[in-house]
Amino acid sequence: MSNGTESKVFANWKKRFIAYLANLLWRVLLPFLPWFFNEAHFEGLYRKKEDPWNYTQSPYEQEKYEKTLQAIPGDVRLVFEVGTSEGVFTELLLKSGKQVFGIDISQTALERAKKRLKKYGNRVTLKKMDITRDEPEGAFDLILASEVLYYLGGRNVLLSLEDKFFRHLRDGGYLLLVHFYPSGKLIHDLFLERKRFAKVSEEVVYHPERDYIITLLQKRVLEKEEKALL
Repeated sequence: MSNGTESKVFANWKKRFIAYLANLLWRVLLPFLPWFFNEAHFEGLYRKKEDPWNYTQSPYEQEKYEKTLQAIPGDVRLVFEVGTSEGVFTELLLKSGKQVFGIDISQTALERAKKRLKKYGNRVTLKKMDITRDEPEGAFDLILASEVLYYLGGRNVLLSLEDKFFRHLRDGGYLLLVHFYPSGKLIHDLFLERKRFAKVSEEVVYHPERDYIITLLQKRVLEKEEKALL
């Protein structure tokens, strides 16, 4: 093995090890994150800088967006997007023919999203909402939660969201989850615990910048006996 190859292998091993430690830390801190990542935090972030995560320019984000779009089933028309931000991915959904109800906790982010998406008219609805406390209206073909659930809290919070998402999906509707890996796997698996969702597909993407996981779940049509247990 050449020195260059050895250096590359070591660099990849180091990256994986750092990612493992970072994800382990996220797992430990998960229940406490909402104390810091609250409305004031995100509002301050957006007021300080437009596009704070570089969604519009980052090749990593663009690749992840493309893979996320590819994971959406063809029969989906109405999408509920949790964490719309400034509407970058929302616009890709609209360009692909979807109708979108998007929410975010930051009013500043939503104002920028409204400007970006104005030309799509009534095909997009944007609303300031805290998904852990507020209740959306209606039933959707697909609910999308991408890089957002780990900000919201621990197991109890996520299981309450499982219930909320289940209630606001049409029968046979989909839940699409995208988060960094391997912590994202732990989050996604929580939505399978009650057996009200079935896994349709799952892809782990190993990326030089950061690994991530895309999981597509489908709402099960429950039998009468199962409904009685809810």
